[in-house]
Amino acid sequence: MTEKIENLNKELSLTFKRLSKYSNQEINFKPNSKKWSIGENMYHLWLTEITTEKYIRKKTSYPDTLINVSKIAKLRLKLLKLIFFLGLKFKAPKIVVDPIPENIDLQELKNKWLKSRDSFEILINNLDEEILKKGILRHPLAGRIDMNMTLSFLLSHFIHHKKIIHKLEKKINL
Repeated sequence: MTEKIENLNKELSLTFKRLSKYSNQEINFKPNSKKWSIGENMYHLWLTEITTEKYIRKKTSYPDTLINVSKIAKLRLKLLKLIFFLGLKFKAPKIVVDPIPENIDLQELKNKWLKSRDSFEILINNLDEEILKKGILRHPLAGRIDMNMTLSFLLSHFIHHKKIIHKLEKKINL
């Protein structure tokens, strides 16, 4: 699990470093009204992470209600990773898209994200090993997944959006 957290931290750091060369106006540039800007993609990723942490905090406060992860959930998560790898898109749950501000201040988002990432890591490190193996997150497509699967999803999701962000960067530089 430590390796997955380190990979998430590395991806986040590299992405913010790469995006630091752009102004907030460029970060908020939308190629058309139906597509998200770089800032909106980043904000969505952050919302996904903080919503995940809040859900896990709530669920793990009632450890007796946690269930085991099913084989079907493992299979569904692999399918979801394949969908991300192929670059297919689907509508995100409302909780991780609403509300996304129209104008994102990248430095402000970075500061919030680093703070929330620290909080998430502390949560993970303080949970009992047996709880981490239970279905602590109910993913809308995969179902109940454990912490290892959750971190794997978050990393795949981040990389999926990173590809979208790189495409958007090319449109800024036209």
